[in-house]
Amino acid sequence: MLAIALALGAGLGWGASDFLGGLKSRSRPVPSVLLISQATALVLLTITTAVRGVGPPDPAFLVQAAVAGLGETVGIAALYRGLAVGTMSIVAPVAAAAPLIPLLAGLVAGQVPGPLQFAGLVLTALGLVIASRRPATGTGDRPLTSILYGLLAALGFGTFFLSMHHAGQADTGWALLTARLTTVIVIASAVVLTRHHVTVRRSDLPVLASIGVLIVAADAQYAVASMLGPVSVAAVLGSLHTVVTIVLARIVLKERLTRPQMIGMGVVLAGVLALSLT
Repeated sequence: MLAIALALGAGLGWGASDFLGGLKSRSRPVPSVLLISQATALVLLTITTAVRGVGPPDPAFLVQAAVAGLGETVGIAALYRGLAVGTMSIVAPVAAAAPLIPLLAGLVAGQVPGPLQFAGLVLTALGLVIASRRPATGTGDRPLTSILYGLLAALGFGTFFLSMHHAGQADTGWALLTARLTTVIVIASAVVLTRHHVTVRRSDLPVLASIGVLIVAADAQYAVASMLGPVSVAAVLGSLHTVVTIVLARIVLKERLTRPQMIGMGVVLAGVLALSLT
């Protein structure tokens, strides 16, 4: 039960941070949004690790954490860009395919799903396809662009789910710090190489900092949840962040969902429920 509660908490935190990040990316360059929010998260994790006073684990676990950080960087960048130039209610459901990666990894390792888990997989995949369909309106919608960014985000987040599970088995704190350090290094390198000028208003800083805080809290909850219970269940429940993003987009931005999208989201939730019961 605790693992489920933590995974749901992670989904809530990620959903709120995704929405805020995507919203800010509509008025500010994505690299600027990423750099400041991720730097905030890194500072928090550095302080926490220093206070704990625990030495680093075996380098093999740190490599896994670095891979997790790289995957999350790709996922966040793709998601923020997709939310900025596409339609939130398309990008978010497609990004929900991320749990398929740890599930498929389990299959390769010989973890054959039971009937209920298999049904959940089928329902989730089918629901994502249905939810991703949105008729062109000729008013600036970019369904294909939204789907592609969503798929890239799913690949990145799925890699994070799997790698963080392995890295966190040694020490959660060091796994989170290494992953975040990797993220900041990659983003900072991209900013330097592209000669991007970081531009934000002072009024943006509280929101960008809060994104970093939310990410740290969500990552920590997921890391613990994936160790207390099956990583596949933690990943699926954590992916409910897409539902949070869609709800916030509907409430704040007044984005409308078509009937097929609503049906698709219902099928996705049914699949998520089936997976969580395995």
